[in-house]
Amino acid sequence: MAELRHKKGVWALSQHLLSWLAKVSGLVLFAIVLLITVSVFCRYMLNQPILGSQELVQLGMVLVVMLAMPYTTIRNEHIRVDILDKALGPNGRYIGDLISRALSSVVLSLLAWKSSLKALDALEYEETTNMLELPVWPVYAAIALSMSLYALVLFIELVQQLTSWGKYDD
Repeated sequence: MAELRHKKGVWALSQHLLSWLAKVSGLVLFAIVLLITVSVFCRYMLNQPILGSQELVQLGMVLVVMLAMPYTTIRNEHIRVDILDKALGPNGRYIGDLISRALSSVVLSLLAWKSSLKALDALEYEETTNMLELPVWPVYAAIALSMSLYALVLFIELVQQLTSWGKYDD
């Protein structure tokens, strides 16, 4: 997979886009930390809780996770459980990774499609959060975008893996 990460052109542009989304994720996480800090201070020191802070944290955490996942995958920095790797050997691991990437691509594509439909429904019916009445369709749209990009990353890695039989180093 190392060859894939160093190619120029469309792949480099994709990495740049995914990097940008991950940075947005980091900024949202920073904003959540600030919000929680201020909220705790206001609640316990000033006896004035920030109404709706829980909703903002919940929406923000969805964005943090979803926007960072594709970039984490493309950089191979996700958590990997390799309990069976030694028992399976290189060929078994290769096949397991093929199956994992293929199934994950399909499932994520389906989830992205359903999330897109949910975003459109939320937009059409003006669905909002309970307390602050913030529209929720942008969060569903971010989930759909992230899952689509994640599925695309896995699909590209799958294709690259299929074309590199015998040179597998992931």
